[in-house]
Amino acid sequence: MDASCRLGIVGGGSVGISFLAQLVGHLENDGNSASNTPACHITLFEPAEKIGHGTAYQHDLNTNLLNVPAGNMSLYDKHRSHFVQWLAAQPEALLQSYGIRNIDPAAFYPRPLFGRYVHEQFDRIVAQAAALGIQVQVVRNAVVAITRHAAGQGQAYEPGQGQEAQSQFQLTDLAGANYIVDQLVLCNGNLASDKFDALVPCAGFMNSPYPVSALSQTIVADATVAILGTNLSAIDAVVALKAHAHGGQIHCFSRQGVLPAVRSVHPTHIPCRLSRSDVHAMALAKGGRLGLDDGVQMLREQMLAIDPGFDIRDIEGGSADAATLLDHELQAACSGPRPWQAVLAAANEVIDLLWFYLDQPARRQFQSRWRSRWMSRRAMFPVQNARQLQCLIEAGQLHIHGGFQACEALADRQGFVLHSRDAAGALQQQVCDVVINATGFSQDVRQSADPLVTQLLQSGLARASEYGGFELDFDTGCLVSANGTIANDITVLGSLACGTYFWTVSMDVNARLANNQAMRLAGKLCQQRLAQVTGVPEGADAATQV
Repeated sequence: MDASCRLGIVGGGSVGISFLAQLVGHLENDGNSASNTPACHITLFEPAEKIGHGTAYQHDLNTNLLNVPAGNMSLYDKHRSHFVQWLAAQPEALLQSYGIRNIDPAAFYPRPLFGRYVHEQFDRIVAQAAALGIQVQVVRNAVVAITRHAAGQGQAYEPGQGQEAQSQFQLTDLAGANYIVDQLVLCNGNLASDKFDALVPCAGFMNSPYPVSALSQTIVADATVAILGTNLSAIDAVVALKAHAHGGQIHCFSRQGVLPAVRSVHPTHIPCRLSRSDVHAMALAKGGRLGLDDGVQMLREQMLAIDPGFDIRDIEGGSADAATLLDHELQAACSGPRPWQAVLAAANEVIDLLWFYLDQPARRQFQSRWRSRWMSRRAMFPVQNARQLQCLIEAGQLHIHGGFQACEALADRQGFVLHSRDAAGALQQQVCDVVINATGFSQDVRQSADPLVTQLLQSGLARASEYGGFELDFDTGCLVSANGTIANDITVLGSLACGTYFWTVSMDVNARLANNQAMRLAGKLCQQRLAQVTGVPEGADAATQV
C-alpha cells in the first residue's frame, strides 16, 4: 500500500457514515496527533442528495417511526446515547416540528429525524478528519463496477499473482469516471424487491411504499388499495394513508396474515445479559456447533431469570385472526413489561454469533420454517402506530388477509386482482385499483438487477451467500471471492452482510460491526505509519530490531 492510503466507501447512508465516524475517531485516538495520524484520503460514493439518509431515514412523514428506542440509536457503538444527546442540543421549535415535546430515551421518534442527525454528523466528521489531515471527498454518483488491478499498473489483477495488499481497485461510476483506491468498504444499502418484477411496468403498481409522503399524490382518495406484506413497511404505508385521510378500502395481504408484535411501553430490566463469552462457551461445550434448540434454550433461560412465571405463549402470539391478535398485542403492550421483547432486543449483542455457530441443518430449517414467524415477532412496532391500525380495522376500512397466493394485473381495465385463501382453505379474490409492494427489500444478490452487485458476482470478486447478501469472512467482514479466497482489502457492511451476521437491519448491530471494521483498519494504518516513522518493517517485533 502506498504511504497515503486511499479508502473508498461505497454508500453514504447511515451505515457508511457510522463506519466513517468511527474510523476517524479511532485514527484520532490511535494517532494522538495530526502529525502521527496515518496519511489517508477517503472517497465516499453516494448519489443521493442527502448524505446519511438512505431509504430508511430519508425525508418523509413523521409517521415513519423508529423501531428501536432513541436511547439505542447512535452512529457510535460505544456511545449509545449520542443521538439522544444530539436531540437535547436541538432548538425546541425543531423538535416540535417532529412532534417532540419532551426528550425520552425510551421513545420511538420519527425516522426522518434520525436521518437529519446522521446528515449533520457527517459535516462534523469531515471537519474532524480535516483537522487530522485526512481529506474526505464525496462523489455524487453511484459506483457500477469494481475491478482489481496490480498496484501501479493498468492490467487486471489475476488471483494467485500476489497478495491483495499489492493490488488496487478501480471504481467506475455511472458517469464513466474512474477512481483508484487501495481499500474498499461496501455499504451499498438495501436492494430493491424482486418479488413482483412482472408487475413493475403496470399502471397503479408501486414497487415500494417509500417515500410514503408521495402516496397521496399518486393514489386517489377513494381508491381501493392493496398492500403486499403485513410487516413494518406495510404498517408505514397504512399509517401514511390514514394521515392523508385516505377514504378507500385498504387490504393487506401476506402468507401468514400476521401483524408484527407490539412493543411494550413498560421498560424491562435485564439483570444478566447474554454475553459473547456465554455463546462461545456453549458452542465449545457442544463441539463447536449449536442447534436451534440450543439457541432457544439460552434465550428462554434469560426470560425466566427476569420473570419465573413467563408464559411462552406471549412470544408465539397465538393463531387468532389479525384483528383479535392486534387487540391482544395492544393490551399486553400497555398492561405491563414483556420480558421476551427485552431479551430479544438485548440479544442484538450476540445475534451474529448465535447465527455463526448454528450448524447448516439448523440454519436451513430456520430459513424455511421459522424466518417469517421470527420477523413478525422480533421486528416489533410501537404502540402509537398499532392504535392507528386498530382504529382503521374497527372502522371497517382496513382488512388483513392471510393465505396470499398471487397478484395479477387485470387485462380488460386498470386494476389488479389479489388471490388468497381463507382460514378454511377457500379461494378468495379481491379487486383493487392500486397495489403497493411492501414486502421489504431483497436479500438475494443472485436475483438483483443492481449493476454493481451483478458485476461483482460476474467478475468473481464476490459470491452469494446461501442465506442472503454476499459471503463474508465472519471475523473480519472481508469479501469471499468466487474461488474461496478472502479479500483482506474489501469489506461489506449493512444489508448485504445479512447472510454472515443475520440481523443487519438494526442500527445498533450495524454500528457495532462498523466499529469492529473501523478499529481493524485504523490499527492497520497506524502500524504502517509507525513502520514509516521508525523504519521497522510492518509486523516485525520492534524489540528485536533495536
